[in-house]
Amino acid sequence: MSILIFNRLPHYDVPYNQWLKELNEDLYLMTNTTYAKDFTQYAQVFAFENYDYNSAIEFQALQLYREHPYHTIIATAERDILRAARLREYLGIEGQSWESAIAFRDKVKMKSILSKAHIRVPQYARLNSAIDLYEFIQDHHYPVVVKPVDGMGSRNTTILENDRDTIRYLTKGLEHNLEVEQFIEGEMYHIDGLILYGEIVLCWPSKYLNDCLAFHEGKYLGSYLLSPQNPLTARMQEYVCSVLKAMPTPEHTSFHAEVFHTPDDELVLCEVACRTGGSRICEEYRQAFGVDLTKFSVQAQCGIPVQLPKQLQKEKKPKTQFGFVGIPPKYGTFVKGPRAEELPEWVTEYRLLAKPGQSYAGATTSVDYIVTMVVTGRTEQEVLSRIEEAVEMVNRKTEWK
Repeated sequence: MSILIFNRLPHYDVPYNQWLKELNEDLYLMTNTTYAKDFTQYAQVFAFENYDYNSAIEFQALQLYREHPYHTIIATAERDILRAARLREYLGIEGQSWESAIAFRDKVKMKSILSKAHIRVPQYARLNSAIDLYEFIQDHHYPVVVKPVDGMGSRNTTILENDRDTIRYLTKGLEHNLEVEQFIEGEMYHIDGLILYGEIVLCWPSKYLNDCLAFHEGKYLGSYLLSPQNPLTARMQEYVCSVLKAMPTPEHTSFHAEVFHTPDDELVLCEVACRTGGSRICEEYRQAFGVDLTKFSVQAQCGIPVQLPKQLQKEKKPKTQFGFVGIPPKYGTFVKGPRAEELPEWVTEYRLLAKPGQSYAGATTSVDYIVTMVVTGRTEQEVLSRIEEAVEMVNRKTEWK
């Protein structure tokens, strides 16, 4: 027997062959052409262009099943959640069901489930026509947010402030699969963690620096872990636990939730995903907690017994404070950036993703970066200051033309 893996992540973050080595099973990997060359020692690697939207991937997976039946399907990224669930249902394979997957991927369905559980979410509606948008604005007023119901990385998310914005937006025609929701005033937090054997074994909140739409203005996106003493830490943990209990949550999964903290001291859910958060959240958790969220989730789904490190079982808190930051590309051609040895030792991971000669037209999603960094410090404030210092240092040493 064998295992099928859908992959949208670089090899350095997801060495599946190492994680699953003890099973001694054939691993079949489907990934995009950018990452395929880095994955070796697999039974077969299938590389696809246009990976996010390529429907040939499912067809190829079904052909593969005829020759090499697989008993488990793994998906670690947002775009693959529905792919995997659809195939599991068709082939009768255990794992996250279609009902569970669509509840986490369809933002309208998600909000409907949570509203019935009396969990506060923004007012929302599915958009089928301009009439739906008009009625929503009449009922809830500006500003409103329009986005794909199954979007990711804040791609194609638009804030409409007035009628002029709306008319300009509608001129291009309404896309399919959209929702409109009330704009929530407040600061944005994300809460990440791990569920094993149906139990939430790790859950910790972080505060965003800038917001997920800041890339439109060329600003960086970052966040830092809240300290154990921060009064919002326990509140956020309790809140997200209630969210996950209301959802049809898989038995084994990492999760990433985004929550508004309003000026009236309310917590309002933006959305929740049954996968590891993007950017360098996974690396930040490796360093802060000694836990690889994606690894543990994948191993548990494949039947490998998983336990948290003993120290974390005793004290469920980070070793010290951490944060991460991603710097988006500018308009122009990248020339060079700083080397890792030029940065302070409190930058615990530095990745230069751009290559000399690459041309960019800014960022198209909240996770389009040329540089990512993980930063450590003794307090929230020290991490925040160091992130700002590291960003200034990288920008100063980066050349464009």
